[in-house]
Amino acid sequence: MSFSRTSRYISLPLLAVSPLALAQGSQAYQAYLEQAFAAAIVLTDSDVFTFGVHDFDPNEWFNLDNEDIGSQESVLLRQQIAVSALPYTIDLSDKDAIHKHQIFTRFSVLGSRQDYEIRPQDTDDYQHEFVLGAFTAYRYKYQLTDFWTVTPGVGVHLQYFRNNHDYRSEFANEVVKPALDNVIFNTDAWALSVEPHVEFKYNEPTSWGSWNVASSFHYFYGHGWGEANYGQVGNPEGWYTANGIEAYYNVSQLGRSVQSIYSSFRRIDIGGDTSQPLGTPYYYEGSIGWLMTPPFESDLIDNVGIGLNINYGSNLKGGSIVLFFNQAD
Repeated sequence: MSFSRTSRYISLPLLAVSPLALAQGSQAYQAYLEQAFAAAIVLTDSDVFTFGVHDFDPNEWFNLDNEDIGSQESVLLRQQIAVSALPYTIDLSDKDAIHKHQIFTRFSVLGSRQDYEIRPQDTDDYQHEFVLGAFTAYRYKYQLTDFWTVTPGVGVHLQYFRNNHDYRSEFANEVVKPALDNVIFNTDAWALSVEPHVEFKYNEPTSWGSWNVASSFHYFYGHGWGEANYGQVGNPEGWYTANGIEAYYNVSQLGRSVQSIYSSFRRIDIGGDTSQPLGTPYYYEGSIGWLMTPPFESDLIDNVGIGLNINYGSNLKGGSIVLFFNQAD
């Protein structure tokens, strides 16, 4: 799952693989699968990457001239990728407990739809690729002081990769299809990965709301299997860290409903199989928005809101209009 351009190009040397080597699987295709699984782990974690309901180029909106903050190509690329994630935390301890035990779950899907350029003179192929994910983690949250908490955890990712490729030219049907069909195109694979992680957080309530700084580290390593690449799916591996600051400024309160302005800024460093798809070893994200707690008591809804998010420095740089849900402080 490459995010380097809107129309991907297959070089002919990649097709010049001997039947014996192909039957044993290709290292290049194995790396592609490892990166697809690794990229999905990062991009479905809303704490380190944010997708919105509408993408835009901040240079056009704010009269800027900075290629690292967005471009027409990166906005088109963002529009070809769709992410849906449903996170949920189950608290196993009392609200005021010093030692808190939690179960965190997240179900997600990352989809990519784009044209696939085989040769410049031919009609582009069409491709739809997606990764389904289920993540479950145990977390132990310890209150170090009135302001500091540390939360180590360990979780397991189960992921399913599927590629659907439509050959639309005579060359693709005669040359590409015999070589790559059921190998990297029109095939599927699975991966099971373990992810230990830890977060340090400082949270301080104030007269106007609250603010916090947080630092987290995640490492994952997995094993892949399936039909793709003759079973040579490889071992997805990567890591990412997030360091950031958030602020919540309470504007008004009507009954139980509190309305506030939310802002955040964070830097994310990535490595292993995650850095090549995103085209960078690190990037930045900033958000600002309006939040509102529900006017009724609810265990499922903490707050909802709308805002803007800007990604700086990755292949998916650009801005998004974001809908917030349960944006915790």
